Amino acid sequence: MPKQIHLQNVGIQAKNKKIFDHFTFDLIEGKDVCLVGVEGVGKTLLLRAILGEENFSGDILKEASCRGITRSLIKIEDSISQYLNYDDLSDKEQEMVNKFLNLKSLSYSIIKLTKKFQLKVMMLKQILMKPTFFFLDDLLYDFTKEEKEDFFLLCHQNQITLFYVTSNLEDAISFPYLVVMGKNGILMEGPTLAVLKEEKIMKRLGFSLPFFIDLSLQLQSYDLIDDIYLDGKELTERLWK
Repeated sequence: MPKQIHLQNVGIQAKNKKIFDHFTFDLIEGKDVCLVGVEGVGKTLLLRAILGEENFSGDILKEASCRGITRSLIKIEDSISQYLNYDDLSDKEQEMVNKFLNLKSLSYSIIKLTKKFQLKVMMLKQILMKPTFFFLDDLLYDFTKEEKEDFFLLCHQNQITLFYVTSNLEDAISFPYLVVMGKNGILMEGPTLAVLKEEKIMKRLGFSLPFFIDLSLQLQSYDLIDDIYLDGKELTERLWK
């Protein structure tokens, strides 16, 4: 039976001000989820509460191990190899590190790496600990489509379920299930494309739809296409058929 993280009536206050209350949701092993919300609704605070880094009211029941990243920089001088304990890894784990980072050397000091490579190293550190759930706070915006796919594949190969929070719907389309968070809890949820099709509601909530999804919906209204397309190449090929 899949393991879960159960949130029941979770609430958080900051500086004696209620940020949100009565947040109830189940994270299920094997079901990647993206949670979106406009700035200030408490997405990061919720993630930190699940990770045990923030005080909260209500209940959070964790049936499995979880790890997460809520910051994007490592302020240490260690080399990549030292930070990942590379010499102690199995051959398979070393191969995984080499393939994901694709660097000529692992002797580089982490603090001198670009922000993206620091994040990749941090991701590997967490994945090597083999958690059931992996939480990320709005950190994939610099990743290309291919880099995101590589990261998702790496997590799935290690039986890791992803929970991602963001205010950017461009990142959300990479996930199969979408939860829309407001100050009064969950406003909408469901398969990602099904939620995004509710364009009027999403725009009223303050979200801008990804360009090609928005364009697809407009073209659908003129009966020019039947499906939603996530990138320009697919849409162009469809229009020119």
